[in-house]
Amino acid sequence: VQSLQESCTTEDTPWNWFQFVVFVMGLFHLKMAVADAIWKIFIHPKQARMDETSLMKQVEQIRPKETSKIATKPGFCRMHQVIQYTGIASQLDILREEISKQRWPINSLVEWANTQPSWNKIWDLGVRATKNYVADSNLSAKQFDSPDQRDEELENTMLKERYFLLYEELTHALNAGDIGQVEECFLPWAFVFKGCGKHKYATQMIKFLYDLYFVYPPCLRQAIQMNILCNPTGKKYHFRPIDWWVEHNNLYIKRVYGGQFSNQTKVRILKETALIEVWKNLRINFEKMHVFNHKTFIQSLPKMKKTFDKLMEYIETRRTHKFVPKRKSCHLILNMMEEGMNQLMADEAGVARKAKKAEDDEWEDIENEAEGEEGDLEA
Repeated sequence: VQSLQESCTTEDTPWNWFQFVVFVMGLFHLKMAVADAIWKIFIHPKQARMDETSLMKQVEQIRPKETSKIATKPGFCRMHQVIQYTGIASQLDILREEISKQRWPINSLVEWANTQPSWNKIWDLGVRATKNYVADSNLSAKQFDSPDQRDEELENTMLKERYFLLYEELTHALNAGDIGQVEECFLPWAFVFKGCGKHKYATQMIKFLYDLYFVYPPCLRQAIQMNILCNPTGKKYHFRPIDWWVEHNNLYIKRVYGGQFSNQTKVRILKETALIEVWKNLRINFEKMHVFNHKTFIQSLPKMKKTFDKLMEYIETRRTHKFVPKRKSCHLILNMMEEGMNQLMADEAGVARKAKKAEDDEWEDIENEAEGEEGDLEA
């Protein structure tokens, strides 16, 4: 869109400039980029898979037959499940570790849950766990401590917990339709994208926020915020980004109702485009009339108790969230958020220097042109 507008700046009218076109981000593709960034940070480097507490070792416990796919190109759905499942097990182990530090005669989360703690106790436990096991701005200072006082594997784990919580925050905000919370997630992930090499995403996210609050009028800003998400089913926590709905329609157009073999042509696909909702409603009504609901491709939620128990046992035995002095890591994970922030600040400083140099050169040219004697017409 921006390239089109820039190429049409020589036209005569705003209509020919495409000035009325407003770029709105696709939040579903943003979420896919976030999952890919996590893969790029914690799984893509081969040395990052070697530690016993690494994300890849945890993936081997829940997906032993898919390690090669996850190590190369996992795709969004598979990576989304990895983040969710390992994140749940890690967060439960963090709570268990925090409970074990207290003076309570309790050794497991089940025993603590049986005491029926109040909401205030649960809240306090979560706050303490977040402060002690999730990376914050003080992590970089800890990395300058002496090697005898460092646990490099725990530092990597704390960074992983931070990015996983940010991913869960973005996911929950999208499902709940909380566009304000979604916008608050933009800046941290823009820094992460900049740090791990996704410069276009970082640039467009910052530009979108700037245009939304400093360029567009309030009425246009409200229109974008109210229409960037939709709720096709009308159910609670079932909001979806608009580009997700576009991809959903593309699936039905190309795969379900687009024909097969020699009948799958461009003409047929375009012809069926306007009827996908009609065909979908007919199929749903047919399934309901003949009581086929329980035999369709919609599956129930997976039973993950045994998987979580196995993964939590592995995490606990490897002392993933326990401070072990002098424990070394095969690959020290960089804080991509700080890296991206430093790069953005360096880019801004470079732009400012170029602008100042251009201004100084312009004034120098003016001074050179103005040199001459009084009455000299060529001055």
